[in-house]
Amino acid sequence: MALEEGARSCLLRSRHRLEQDIKPSYLMDHMVSDGVLTVDEEERIRTQPTRKDQAVALLELLLRKDNRAYISFYNAMVKEAYNDLANLLHRDLPRVLPEAHFRLSDCCTPHVQAVLSEGGVPQRPVVFVSRPELVNRVREKLYRLQKEPGWVTVFGMAGSGKSVLAAEAARHHGLLEECFPGGIHWLSIGQLDKPDLLVKIQLLCFRLEQSLDSQSLHRTPNTLDEAKERLRFLMLRRYPRALLILDDIWDSTVLKAFDLHCRILLTTRNRSLTNSVSGAIYEVEVESGLDENKGMEILALYTNTKLHGLPEEARSIVRECKGSPLVVSLIGALLKEKPNRWPYYLRQLQQKQFKRIRKSSSYDYDALDQAMAASIEVLPDEHRELYKDLTVLEKDIRVPAKVLSVLWELEPEEVEDILEEFVNKSLLFVDSHNKPYLYYLHDLQLDFLVECVMCKISAAVLR
Repeated sequence: MALEEGARSCLLRSRHRLEQDIKPSYLMDHMVSDGVLTVDEEERIRTQPTRKDQAVALLELLLRKDNRAYISFYNAMVKEAYNDLANLLHRDLPRVLPEAHFRLSDCCTPHVQAVLSEGGVPQRPVVFVSRPELVNRVREKLYRLQKEPGWVTVFGMAGSGKSVLAAEAARHHGLLEECFPGGIHWLSIGQLDKPDLLVKIQLLCFRLEQSLDSQSLHRTPNTLDEAKERLRFLMLRRYPRALLILDDIWDSTVLKAFDLHCRILLTTRNRSLTNSVSGAIYEVEVESGLDENKGMEILALYTNTKLHGLPEEARSIVRECKGSPLVVSLIGALLKEKPNRWPYYLRQLQQKQFKRIRKSSSYDYDALDQAMAASIEVLPDEHRELYKDLTVLEKDIRVPAKVLSVLWELEPEEVEDILEEFVNKSLLFVDSHNKPYLYYLHDLQLDFLVECVMCKISAAVLR
């Protein structure tokens, strides 16, 4: 259906102001996610030499599209805080047909937010850059689980953004309603031994049973076999149309504990893990993390800079970060505090002047080690030592500030200020779903700290 005449006239009236002010790259990400703009169309617009030329090309394309495209463009401006410009288009918004509204429903709906929160799905990170092509690829695979159980595997190297991608794919009203009306349940795995795996499954069973009537509650399973059977019963009988997301799977023996003929999305660094499980298997590869343009957007967001206003070192920094969203975020956080240090941090990355600490088989990220070292180096001396104390945390364990207040023997308010500093520098993550807030380290960060401590101990022994 062609664009309504009222909407077309409104676009033409507002065209000059829109061309002057909008940043098409931000808006197009949302429109690609909504399915009203193709990746090829986005790329053709991005190749225009200036921001204004891109805006002109986008508006020309919009005038040839339908009502859904106009609505998506309006919603994108709202999401990107172009409130004044969005108001120009609001009066002539086309009548939203049910199917169009359904298609454009997004993670912002209260229903989606409630379902994901109940299932423990992580929130978007504070600095978030969408990757619509990858997200849509994962969602397309998830739709294949609508009629039968199976596996969707998101695999790629460490720090490539697999977990964020998996969580973002779940933020979709249509996916919840059509494929997973039983909800979406998130479980962080990591490297586990059998006792830890038993605890993970016990906690998942407890969470699932909380949504049932009290008569359905049973005693806690005491063995791994009992826990697996309890989970099998819950997933097949009580939650047959639910999705289980297993984040950061390392071991095929761990994965077999979840081979229950249910619907599973997993993230892993090892593509071959699902070779040993039964059922249909669909794969999505995250090849090398972010492309340069997305990396530039992260730096722009952290430093509150226009994309075209980033210094010439920005693109080189993104390249040195090797496509890792985590590394780019760490450097971005440093530049937020020291905005005049673009050449300095680029030299540090290029010359590899930070101590190279890597695990023999787990990680192969020179740039990650460098960014971590640089982030810790800029902390005040007393805070640097406190940060190293976080080696007492375990992977996937989230703690309130009160726990660290006891560890550090500091007032809770002072601890909260220190933790906020760590979070702002991307050295620590915060789960704000809960009150009080819960803090945790990414496994890459924890491994880095542990290696630092081990190297320090080894050096002391050798003296």
